Amino acid sequence: MSLSSAYGSADDAESLRTLNHVLDNGITFLDTANIYGAGHNESLLSEVLKTRRDEVTLATKAGIVRP
Repeated sequence: MSLSSAYGSADDAESLRTLNHVLDNGITFLDTANIYGAGHNESLLSEVLKTRRDEVTLATKAGIVRP
């Protein structure tokens, strides 16, 4: 999905559209971690979740540190 540029450059507008699209289509479990995109992934999720938090089960991880 390139939400964190792991698979090439990411476009924030496209990433936000993708997140809203999956929620609109019934995908409600989102898994993230601050290591994805050096935290940028979480920033994008926070934009969507401002208005849709009650629709989502959110999983995250901690303890992974980049050298």
